[in-house]
Amino acid sequence: DYGQVPIYLKKRKEEIQKAQEDYDAYIRDHFQRGAMQCLSNEERNAILSGLKQNWEMLHHEYQGLSVVTDTAPKKNRKERMEAEMKQLERDIEMMEKHPVIYLSN
Repeated sequence: DYGQVPIYLKKRKEEIQKAQEDYDAYIRDHFQRGAMQCLSNEERNAILSGLKQNWEMLHHEYQGLSVVTDTAPKKNRKERMEAEMKQLERDIEMMEKHPVIYLSN
């Protein structure tokens, strides 16, 4: 028995392979039923250009703000615009980073 793989390890390996096969079958089934759809390049590019356009408009408004934020409404507006621009930047980066995007219904 020296140098042989123990039986419990062989069984464990078979269980892992079975679980992986079950998971792969589950994913294939979801794709076939249409529960997940792939975003086409045209849709992806349209969304990406829309995000960039929104960022440009927001950036233009941000550049028009006064430099001195002496009142609370000015400060709140500036902070809100900065947060929106930061979120748009993250969304744009995510869309550019991943060429294939799946949508779940």
